[in-house]
Amino acid sequence: MQKKEMDALQQGLGAVELCRQGDKIFWTGDVGRAAALYTRAFGSHAGSTMAHMRSLDKSYLDQVVSGLEAWLDGHEVEHKSMEGLNKGLAAVFLSTLCPNNVSASLYKMESVLLGTGQGSDEIFARCSALLEGKRTPHPEGPMRLILELTQALACLLSDPSNHKGPRLYLRAFLGNRSETVRLVKGRQVEHVPRIVKAFFEQMSHKFSILHAGCKLERTSNCIQKPDELSPLESVEFLVAISPESILVRELQAAVLFSLSKFEESAETLSLALMLAESSDTKSNLHLAAEGMAPERKASLLVARAAAYFSTGGRAKEACSDLGEGFAVHPATARLQFQRLFSESGAGVAAHVQLRQQAERGLSGFRETVLVRPDLRTSEGLELLDPVIAQLRALCHLEPDGGGRELRVRLADCLLLRGEFREALSISSQLAAAAPTQQSYQNTVQVLRGFARLLCEDHKGALEDFQAVIEHNAPHPSSCVRALCGRGLLRMMAGSHYLTGLDYVTASRLQHQDTALTVRCLVPWNYRGLLCTVLLEQGRAMLEEVGEQSNSSGSSTDQDPQLSNHQPSTQTKESYGINKEGMAVGVHALAVLLMELQPGVDAAQILAADAMYKQDRIEEAYRLLLCMEHSSPRSPVLVRLALLQLHRGFLYDANQLLKKLIHCGDTSCLRPLLSVAALKDKALLEKHCHNASKRILDSQQEESAIREAVAYLSIAIMASGGEAVDSLLERARCYALLGQRKTAIFDFTAILKEHPDHVQALCGRGFTYLMLNQQKESTQDILAALQVDTEKVTRSILSLKDKARKLICEWLQQHCRDSLSTVLSTSPAPCREECLREAFLTSGALMKTDCRDPRWHLLYIDTLLAQGEVKAAGVHLRQVFGKEPRDAAAQARWGVVESWQQKYRLAAKCLSVVSEKEPVVLDFLLALMQTQQRRRLAQAASQEASSVSENGQWERALALLTVAVQAMGGTKLQHLRQRAACLAHLGLHERAVSDLDQIIRSHSPDSSEEPAVLAEDLCRRGRSLLLCSRDELALHDFSQALELYPEQALLCVDAGPGRPRLAEVFLRFALQHYGEQQLDKAWYLIESGLKVDSSHTELRRLRARVKREVSGPCNVH
Repeated sequence: MQKKEMDALQQGLGAVELCRQGDKIFWTGDVGRAAALYTRAFGSHAGSTMAHMRSLDKSYLDQVVSGLEAWLDGHEVEHKSMEGLNKGLAAVFLSTLCPNNVSASLYKMESVLLGTGQGSDEIFARCSALLEGKRTPHPEGPMRLILELTQALACLLSDPSNHKGPRLYLRAFLGNRSETVRLVKGRQVEHVPRIVKAFFEQMSHKFSILHAGCKLERTSNCIQKPDELSPLESVEFLVAISPESILVRELQAAVLFSLSKFEESAETLSLALMLAESSDTKSNLHLAAEGMAPERKASLLVARAAAYFSTGGRAKEACSDLGEGFAVHPATARLQFQRLFSESGAGVAAHVQLRQQAERGLSGFRETVLVRPDLRTSEGLELLDPVIAQLRALCHLEPDGGGRELRVRLADCLLLRGEFREALSISSQLAAAAPTQQSYQNTVQVLRGFARLLCEDHKGALEDFQAVIEHNAPHPSSCVRALCGRGLLRMMAGSHYLTGLDYVTASRLQHQDTALTVRCLVPWNYRGLLCTVLLEQGRAMLEEVGEQSNSSGSSTDQDPQLSNHQPSTQTKESYGINKEGMAVGVHALAVLLMELQPGVDAAQILAADAMYKQDRIEEAYRLLLCMEHSSPRSPVLVRLALLQLHRGFLYDANQLLKKLIHCGDTSCLRPLLSVAALKDKALLEKHCHNASKRILDSQQEESAIREAVAYLSIAIMASGGEAVDSLLERARCYALLGQRKTAIFDFTAILKEHPDHVQALCGRGFTYLMLNQQKESTQDILAALQVDTEKVTRSILSLKDKARKLICEWLQQHCRDSLSTVLSTSPAPCREECLREAFLTSGALMKTDCRDPRWHLLYIDTLLAQGEVKAAGVHLRQVFGKEPRDAAAQARWGVVESWQQKYRLAAKCLSVVSEKEPVVLDFLLALMQTQQRRRLAQAASQEASSVSENGQWERALALLTVAVQAMGGTKLQHLRQRAACLAHLGLHERAVSDLDQIIRSHSPDSSEEPAVLAEDLCRRGRSLLLCSRDELALHDFSQALELYPEQALLCVDAGPGRPRLAEVFLRFALQHYGEQQLDKAWYLIESGLKVDSSHTELRRLRARVKREVSGPCNVH
């Protein structure tokens, strides 16, 4: 208890302190802040505060009261010192200071109404008493208006269905409009939705737009009852206090509609619908609370449509609202339509307008689709939404759900919009109707076919399309759509040519419907591919027409890439397409592609080519001329050039060809030439070939040559690759430009068709010569020589010296290799046909340079190979004289002598080349017969023996080489002779080679062989010693000593001598002994002691070896 007293004492002291501060602030002139401090003090300790306030002067206290009243009435801006203070506390403080204060009483009543709303009757009575003056003080001015509004609110909350509450609000509003609106928005803002709802519920039954139970009542036919609210004044008040309320705007629209202010009513309904769309925003909670059900929205949309119809001239907006309303809630929309459009034939007019607007919308959609810049875009589909909505509205308004024609149109629009499943459902129902009701059957089947196609039912779609196409009297537009659909299915299946035929037929029937079908009904991801396929197949059809017109009874193979699954002639005739009609059909297809892809040149070029095939030259020229101004590309230039040639304007054609060449792209010629007439191709070929000749005749710069190559390329393409002169000229130009492999390609192209073309053979051979490809070059020149020797000879002479000498060298080398091959397979004399090439080559070589002895020698060799010895001798004397000094000529003379059986002379002549040119000797010996070579070898051996006796060892060596080569190295005696001669000349390496051959040829069964073999081994050993190959020499001597000691010792005595050979044996024996190879050392010691048994060092070495190896084994 004591603690409570202490707390109360402290609170009292705090309140006193706050009052003192309030006093100080009051004297500074800040009454509001002082009042706030007094209120805080009152909240802390009411008794102390009231005691302090009663001690103040009356004027001072009146100012505090005024400040508190202003704060409670909202006339004064809340001060910072008032933050955290409760107005309820201020009201209690004020009523304590001044009992029966109106501001405090009003605030308390408003607080009660703002809470649960209980006691509203008591508050209504109290307000009425204050207003009637039964209590003091009597309110005047703004305070009275606040009391009136509080009275109205209390009445409305007490009984919302009573007209008195809204009438009180209207009376206050009419008395002071602006202040009433301000006070309601300021002091009763939480009650505004209740106020609006009360007004709406009391007034909505009067308007059929808002109430379904009665018909529309016009103001002129309605008398306002005394207790009823004034519609205009009520709406004006509601709009002022809650302009964003949907109910207010609905009520306002209904009032305006009843007053025949249809345009204002429509605008108000638009505002209500707009508010309903934004009612889900968090910033507008009372709107969100109101919301809008689908039934309500549908009713408002139909009401706005009625307002638009009544206004006149707003049929488009009215139909749009009707469509949207039926889409939102069909049942409500239908009832509302029946209420609002049941008078004066408005319903029939609405039906007519709905149909007209749907047709206009569909036409607008078609126009938008046809001008789409991008084929793959879906731009304009949103235009179908109102059309579909209007058609659905018509179906809902029809008693049977819509007639057949209406449902067909709805299915069409749904399919165009992409709602193919619903379109399939409708079209399937229509197709299943009774036969007596099957109007528009073609259209229904087409719609179902496309719906099936989009649902991946390709088989069913094809059946529908086929049924329409095969109908006895098909609807044209439906037939076009069916052809497009079937063509699309064929493209998906890979039958591109049949796709092209379908679209050609469709384009010729109805061009615009075909374009619309492609843009709308073909799936967007197939449109680009479809255009590409149609372009390719249109080109293929046109090229086929060109081949048929250019072929004169001869059949040509078709390129399988141009068409796949091409139909037979019978199938084509079933399409009604012949050679003349194909060009017309391709032109129609090209025009379609131009419309589908306006920026693509390929379609315009195809159209120009089709007009060219129809002999519409001037039209094709004008079309290409327009393209040339916009985009001067190669395909356009080449076609303009061809047309100008056809028209006879050669200068213009040449200028266009120059532009084409500067573009650097001539690949565009192939598709043009495949459709061009033979006459025009011949003109183009001739013109370009002549232009290239003029360029090459006037200048030889690289740029000029390249320009000539371009002209020649066009000429070659125009001829189909058969212009031999142009090919030959271009190949030469490529060679001049250093593009030798490309030149070879052109020469080869000529030779494929003309294998004996001399100029092409020579050109390719000379090009191979520049590439240093000897074999290929020689073969081409030889082939040309067999065709025309004179031309080839002139061509070779036209070459520069270095090239001419090189090609002649290659020809001679090839000819000699050929002669060697012939002689190796068939001995001399050879048949003439085997030597024909050699005679041609040698003859051409002698014509190129008759002073070169090599060509004459080649000719002489060929004569000798043929067996024409006499002719060879005559030619030899004519060229080289009776006693030729040239070694090669002397050797040939030796062959002649051998044929004349003068073998000793022959051997002497052949010996001049035997050592210097052994290959030539072998070749010349091949020109002799076997018997002649045998006798020649014998004569050469004898001559060598005689000259060697005179000390002419070198001459003897040459003769012995002739003998050895003549016998093919099989005569051992000749080899021994030559080995001895070589050893005498110090040529021990060659001697060893000959002795190797001799030793390998020994037969082990011969009785004389050991002595001879031992002698040959000793000779080889001696030569090996002289070649410093001592170890091999010791091996030969050891083998000879074992084989035949007596003969071996005789040879050693004649050879290196025993002491020297024994020293060599000792040296190598010591070497092996040092390496501990005792067996080899022992073997050499024994061989050395056989040579010199008294050799002291060898004996000592043997004793040492013997001691080292003595033991369990004895070395023998």
